Amino acid sequence: MNSDIILKAVDKNREWAISKLNEYLKIPSVSAQNSGIKESVAFLQRTFTEIGLDVKICEAGGSPVVFASKNVGGNKTILFYNHYDVQPPEPLDEWLSPPFEPTIRDGKIFARGVSDNKANLITRIAAVKTFKDVNTNPSVNIKFVVEGEEEVGSEHLPNFTMQYRNLLDTDLCIWESASKDEVGRPQIILGCKGMVHGELVAKGANTDLHSSRAVIIPNPAWRVVWALATIKDKNENILIKGFYDDAVIPDENEKKLLEEIPFEEDKLRKNLGLSSFVNNLSGFDLKHRFFYSPTFTINGFTGGYQGKGSKTVLPKIATAKFDIRLVPNMQPDDIVKKLRKHLDENGFADIEIADVKGYPPARTPYNNPYVRIIAETGKEVWQKEMVVYPSTPASGPMYLFSKIAPCIGLGVGHAQSNSHAPNESVYIEDFYIGTKHIANILAKMGG
Repeated sequence: MNSDIILKAVDKNREWAISKLNEYLKIPSVSAQNSGIKESVAFLQRTFTEIGLDVKICEAGGSPVVFASKNVGGNKTILFYNHYDVQPPEPLDEWLSPPFEPTIRDGKIFARGVSDNKANLITRIAAVKTFKDVNTNPSVNIKFVVEGEEEVGSEHLPNFTMQYRNLLDTDLCIWESASKDEVGRPQIILGCKGMVHGELVAKGANTDLHSSRAVIIPNPAWRVVWALATIKDKNENILIKGFYDDAVIPDENEKKLLEEIPFEEDKLRKNLGLSSFVNNLSGFDLKHRFFYSPTFTINGFTGGYQGKGSKTVLPKIATAKFDIRLVPNMQPDDIVKKLRKHLDENGFADIEIADVKGYPPARTPYNNPYVRIIAETGKEVWQKEMVVYPSTPASGPMYLFSKIAPCIGLGVGHAQSNSHAPNESVYIEDFYIGTKHIANILAKMGG
């Protein structure tokens, strides 16, 4: 197949692609608030039908999964995984433009969900449409899985993959996202860390009290603080017994590849306004920790009075939200059991572990042949070498699909895209080049 014709057609399709992205970004599909779900499903059903795909709305509990496909008689199949839900936009006062009114500034488009994950999905849809526009088919069969609960833990996606397993056979899964690094090199992502997230909850009296009573009444906020202080030391070591036991360390080949990964640590540190990284790490040690180390992170605290001014109150309940990022071989259930045992043995049996969700990690080997195909087709359109990362430090339900086929992450984010934060953005030109990369893959992967 002549990919030059396809790539030129992508350029002609720019107006449609950016218009479709704008329409999609206006939908406030915040899964944590259960908003925009029906509108997103309707948009995707309409859009997939428009580009000539068969669409099935799959119910497996929770928000529907949109499945779309086209069988062109190819001997290979690509499945694209994406999600239509986004993070809450708060804090709203830090946005320079309304989060659900896409705005173009400085060559970028700003909106909640543009980087995570809506622009990436539209690049894939626009690439497929290009083949329809020139009256030809991709060299591979195409499938899309677009879920609506990724930002709240993909609770019902395992049900979907079991209930609709017959739809999911594929040779390659192209995962939801990736980005460019601090100096603009596009990335290929070969895995996701797993995750456990939940809450540590301490309870005191059956009502909030005047703080003068703290001399005799236990304060649940201090209970949470003291419990957290047993979990991690000042050198960032996680103190839960057996926490690191199953964590895979890189073998010699992986260490060599890790050494070769360009990692602009000075630019990253300066962009984040930091004087140093954890434990003053740099070089190989910094990369090793970034890609191969698990974490225990405090996400936030609640309890007592949080409003303006002061209120001298003794709270009846206190909560710390946390997440734990897992590396290969670590399992969520095992880590939660170890956390429970740790709290019990350190005098915190009263601390409840609540609202726990999670999933295991996933990883595709460096030497998988599709990695080379993705890298070569990417270099042709980005006009630079792509950087292969063993994993993203973030998490996602990749493990469900890596059981079926190798998973490789691609996307059009950039180092300051601000996913999950105010003023989320992607560069418009990257959006178009990313579309060309997907089109190039679809033209060439089938041979």
